[in-house]
Amino acid sequence: MAQRVSPAQIEEIIDKNDIVSVVSEYVKLKRSGSNYTGLCPFHNEKTPSFSVSESKRLFKCFGCGKGGGVVQFIMLAENLDYLGALKFLAERAGITLNFSENNDRDDRQKVKNDVLSLNNRAQQFFREALTRSDAGKAYIAKRGLTPETVVKFGIGFAPDDWSQLTTTCTTGALAVPQELMVTAGLALKREKGDGCYDRFRNRVMFPIFDEMGKIVAFGGRVMDDSKPKYMNSPETPAYNKGSHLYALNFARKSGSKRVIIVEGYMDAIALHQKGIDWSVASLGTSLTQGQARLLKRYFEEVFIGYDSDSAGQDATVRGLEILAAQGLKVYILDLSSVDASVKDPDEFLRKHPPEDFMKVVDNAASLVEFKIALAAKTSPPDSERTLPDFLRQVVKIIAAEPSASVRTLYIDRVAETYGIDSFSLREDVEARIASGAELTDERAVNAYRRVKYRTDNASAATGPEPEAAAAQKAELSPDGLRLNKLEKRMLIYLVSNPAEIPKNIDRCRTDFCFEDNKKLANEIHLWYINGYAVSRDMLLAGCSAELASELTDEFEQVGPRATAEEIMKNIEKFRFKYEYGVLTEKLKNAGSIAEKSGIMKELNALIARSRPRK
Repeated sequence: MAQRVSPAQIEEIIDKNDIVSVVSEYVKLKRSGSNYTGLCPFHNEKTPSFSVSESKRLFKCFGCGKGGGVVQFIMLAENLDYLGALKFLAERAGITLNFSENNDRDDRQKVKNDVLSLNNRAQQFFREALTRSDAGKAYIAKRGLTPETVVKFGIGFAPDDWSQLTTTCTTGALAVPQELMVTAGLALKREKGDGCYDRFRNRVMFPIFDEMGKIVAFGGRVMDDSKPKYMNSPETPAYNKGSHLYALNFARKSGSKRVIIVEGYMDAIALHQKGIDWSVASLGTSLTQGQARLLKRYFEEVFIGYDSDSAGQDATVRGLEILAAQGLKVYILDLSSVDASVKDPDEFLRKHPPEDFMKVVDNAASLVEFKIALAAKTSPPDSERTLPDFLRQVVKIIAAEPSASVRTLYIDRVAETYGIDSFSLREDVEARIASGAELTDERAVNAYRRVKYRTDNASAATGPEPEAAAAQKAELSPDGLRLNKLEKRMLIYLVSNPAEIPKNIDRCRTDFCFEDNKKLANEIHLWYINGYAVSRDMLLAGCSAELASELTDEFEQVGPRATAEEIMKNIEKFRFKYEYGVLTEKLKNAGSIAEKSGIMKELNALIARSRPRK
């Protein structure tokens, strides 16, 4: 007999060979709306008539008429028969094929079909039971579900009875074996004696659909505070929890390229009822590769709206990283930004209009922002004890971002939010990318101290206030303007020649006339003694736009032949001229004899300091 691959494994092969990825190995594709287009590989053409639909998993050439799924594409592209194309794609995806003989019916597929058929009967039973249950109807009314919503999602009720469903399905003209009830997850075997009993009792029932709308499983919720609150079907021939998303059968038809993932059925149903029909539920917080591939098929952006009290943050982050690895843009919703008293989307929408929920969506944090905030929560950066661990996490998070411009954005944001020096963080991120280097505790604490120094000295009363400094610069004489430029030129020289810093920096810190330049000299000194690389870019950090512009104007004036001695000599020359001019102007405007006498003493001291020492 001929070899045959089971339908389940064919489905796995197709799932793990994204049609856009496969076709891109043969055709240069360009996105066009929700599809991709390119030149057909099966006939000669100059204008693209070849189209690939990622959501439908199909290709079609409107020129030569060829089309089909990923298997048919490989059959044509590689000149293979059907089985050969399956082998080709299985090898590409790292799947080991399991062959079966070509029997009239695949047993596993038959069991799966029988389970699906039984699920339809069970859903009809639950729907009819709801019409007879006052408790079930009261609970649904309490949760604010409309009759239209109940019908759309097929919501029903499991009676408070041990065998009513089993008896209904295993007797009469359409009777099924009790073993199938157990296989379908609708019943449990009795521990003593023969027979089985209903799994779901006294619960509101939610059928779980696959993406095509087939009922593959059920979830039941209690109507009081008893435990377990939720009960789902076990895995069956028709249901694998990690391969399905609740309400995807509706969300995929919404036309949206965005999708909201929530935790439970009620959250998803509440969103749909409010018109936000691009929502699904993961039925837990641990997302899988299979679910990520499903989402990638229909959407581009994913918004996570899990309960605020969800346990297992690490598992949640791993799931989000799985989504990002599929090329999806991941964002995390923060309901507390609008209402800190609610813990899940269902509760939020019972208190707020959908417009408020959309505000939360619009302000959602990116995956990187979420992970950084989580790091700040577990390792507070305002403590020297936990700061190193916080920075190690942040460096690792940002270094994993492939875009250099986006890395810069997050570096600046972390620096501003948590008081971390941006240049230190940038160096550590680059070191991590280049060699995987880990951040040391000493370096992390020094970065913190540097920012603390900046903060403590930002408003120190040493020199004129910003407004007064601006007014002072506006009134500078030509000699004063020249001196201001020379002091900046000296700073630029030092950051361009760090070996000269130890010999010259103290003179800059004490002898400069202008407070902006003195503060920059102190910054350079602190960077140098803490072991950080000094650069021209560093010099611009934290500067006002005006000061940065003034520094940039002087960059070109410091050439390779410049020396510290030459610049300092000019600084001394113009400092004398500037201070002499300031004092003579004061002398002209002095009123009393005592004031004139004091200014004359300052002039004589200035002249004495300027004379060459013997």
